Amino acid sequence: MQLNKIVTFWLSLALMLLTNTSVIAQKEDTPQLSDLEEPTDTTDILVTKGGNSVVITDELLRERLGELSSCLELRTTAVVKSYIRTYVQSQTEKSRNMLGKRLTYFPLYEAKMKEYGVPDDLKFLSVVESALNPKAVSHVGATGLWQFMPSTGSEYGLKTNSAVEDRSNPVKSTDAAARHLRDLYKQFDDWALALAAYNSGAGRVNSAIKRAGSRNFWSIQRFLPAETRNYVPAFIAATYICNYFHLHGLMPNDPDLDLQLTDYVNVYEGISFRDIAEATGLSYEVIKELNPGFKRDYVPPTTEGHFVIVPQRVMPAFIRYLNTVSSARKYKLESIEKYTSADNGDGRYWISKAKPQELEHVDQFAARLGLSGVQIKSWNDMESNYVQPGQLIKLFRPVYVQKHSGIRIEAPASSTPAVKPGNTPTNGKSKPGTGSSTAVPQAPPSPQIKQYQYHTVRRNESLEDIARQYATSVESLRKMNNLDQVRFGTRLKIREY
Repeated sequence: MQLNKIVTFWLSLALMLLTNTSVIAQKEDTPQLSDLEEPTDTTDILVTKGGNSVVITDELLRERLGELSSCLELRTTAVVKSYIRTYVQSQTEKSRNMLGKRLTYFPLYEAKMKEYGVPDDLKFLSVVESALNPKAVSHVGATGLWQFMPSTGSEYGLKTNSAVEDRSNPVKSTDAAARHLRDLYKQFDDWALALAAYNSGAGRVNSAIKRAGSRNFWSIQRFLPAETRNYVPAFIAATYICNYFHLHGLMPNDPDLDLQLTDYVNVYEGISFRDIAEATGLSYEVIKELNPGFKRDYVPPTTEGHFVIVPQRVMPAFIRYLNTVSSARKYKLESIEKYTSADNGDGRYWISKAKPQELEHVDQFAARLGLSGVQIKSWNDMESNYVQPGQLIKLFRPVYVQKHSGIRIEAPASSTPAVKPGNTPTNGKSKPGTGSSTAVPQAPPSPQIKQYQYHTVRRNESLEDIARQYATSVESLRKMNNLDQVRFGTRLKIREY
């Protein structure tokens, strides 16, 4: 009898340890939903109008979701409502920031989704994963806009080392996410199941399918890990808020046009952010914000290339610069027409107009113009997802920089209701087309005086560190400065202008 009690005790203890180990392992390899906690409050959603609180009913939510096209069923559930409440009532500032970042990332997402033949509404998955923050890192190490774990990221060609974090590179990570989602759909033939597998792994989804005896997400939901159980509802809530935020009084923190109209090129040579700034006239901050995948403000040389993002308007100047530093290849613009400006002014952007000929979804209308629907809606303060026949649509177009000069003379402001040179704000908070600036011309430096780029040595900084930052060699720094070692505070010549 005593022996049986002892055996029972040890069996119970072993079972408890195995269960706890399983739970710990699950937490260690399953990323969390970004910025969204597990829903606990499922009370009604309130919207304040004219000082009164208006209840958003389930019926109204179903009606709004029913107007949207999606790759999966957009159900109205208590969990969906709870996530929507989080966006509109308890995390409004985060929501405003996220909504603004759509203008930076959704055009890229839509292009990549189209390239791999997957639905473009999968872009809302990045809202769930990272709230559109390319540097987001979960407590288990999932990183970037699409929250790749190291193993999955490596499987899809995303590298992590001392110089780069490809999971934070918008182009590389989005390309990998589109391929990963395509592969999961091939396995499950259902987008809701593919999303669940994206979160918790295909193995757990297959296990839930077997236990439930069904391939319907809503039927297997209770057999999935808690976070995955709420994953599709979180996706539905993200889809809703990105389409109906204006009905809840959420005003997006829209970024500057330089962060909206962007393009990228695969760069093989080693260059620094300072080099890019000097070649294009961009601010250092814009380059850093557009290229969060480079850890040291430096694009290291590679045989495979690294995608570098810049505003469309400076791409011709950037390509020209790359051709001056490359001896192995010739960089070319994708399209001559794409980089031909209809305006030869001194400013960054100008306004053109377009009139739809028929009722059309804004995404389709924008695609024909080489733009994204979110851009058209933002620039025209549109709430509807459809453009009307004869509606006058405002479009922002870049004034392309063919070659950057150190001296830029801005045209004076005028009363013309269009974007004047220098009229587009640079603080990333104002709407395009407001404000103005005028620069005073300065005399160029005497050609007899040599001018250099300088760097002041920081504490614990070596010549190797400095050479890497400025895409030059240690030997070049030694010769130019007639030294072998550096000391803290030393002012070094980097290169001659």
